[in-house]
Amino acid sequence: MFFFGPFRLVHKAIVMGKDSTAQNFNLENWMRDLPAQLKDVPLIYLAIPGSHDSMTYGITRASTLAPDAEPILHRLYPLFRGTIIRWTITQAIDTKQQLLIGIRYFDLRLATKKDENHYFFTHGLYAEEISKPLQQIRDFVDSHPGEVVILDLQHFYGFQPEDHQRLMRYLLNIFGAKLIPRQIDLQSITLNSLSRLRQQVVVVYRNQSVSAISEFWQSQLLPSPWPQQDRTAGLVNFLHNITRRPGIGFVHQAVLTPTPKFIILRWISNLREKCAVPVKNEVLPKLTELAPGPPLAKGVNQFAPVNVEYRSSVPQLRLRILEPSLQQFVHKCTF
Repeated sequence: MFFFGPFRLVHKAIVMGKDSTAQNFNLENWMRDLPAQLKDVPLIYLAIPGSHDSMTYGITRASTLAPDAEPILHRLYPLFRGTIIRWTITQAIDTKQQLLIGIRYFDLRLATKKDENHYFFTHGLYAEEISKPLQQIRDFVDSHPGEVVILDLQHFYGFQPEDHQRLMRYLLNIFGAKLIPRQIDLQSITLNSLSRLRQQVVVVYRNQSVSAISEFWQSQLLPSPWPQQDRTAGLVNFLHNITRRPGIGFVHQAVLTPTPKFIILRWISNLREKCAVPVKNEVLPKLTELAPGPPLAKGVNQFAPVNVEYRSSVPQLRLRILEPSLQQFVHKCTF
């Protein structure tokens, strides 16, 4: 897990090369500043940091239950609102700040709302309406031409076929020529090729209605297996033993998922202390032992959604970006 202090954000890291030399690394433009060799590596073989349930920072005490809420919450939420919110929010910084500290993959869950013509982000409770965060992403790619952002629309709650059509039209309208269309050969997509085409946004749309829209990627192009683990040992075992097919992307979910029993036994605590901190301390160090790239051997795969919190001390972020003839090791990211 990544944790960010509430009072300052320093968008810098230290990069260590094979010769042990160090240099500053600007997280706001980290893709732009990658070594030239890595810009010709297929995008699907780069390690790209992401956030889990990316838009839950928008959940507040005024939030109401969403269509994906567990049935029991309809009875418990009026009585235990504060506790349920503590176990629902996975992110504490907004979309713009996540982009500025290097997040390039966003895990999105959307829902309709009764008597509303708009769509909302959700995680059991309604977060904010989708237009502002998506516009922040569009503004970011416009002002950062060397960066690529992946939007993974994972779940749709309360959606009818006409809702999918309307949402897809909206996405096409807001991102337009910036979209990276799906291709038969994903290995031809590199940062250099995208820069020449001025394309910067991948939209993964996990619904069958996407088949008619070539600008969006289908689920099978970016598998995202759910670990469904509430203990770090189980999560580490899952991440080490998972396999991927060559020639497609992959989402590695480095997150714990608390069960109702898990939460009840830790009722007065919160998601950060019981799930995020253990992953930060026990799982992320294990991930630095692995290498992204083609699935020739065990390795950390493309995207790693995590909980990005800021109510903690300065973090130690470790990401490894490898290419057979080059190793760049990013560490000691302070925010």
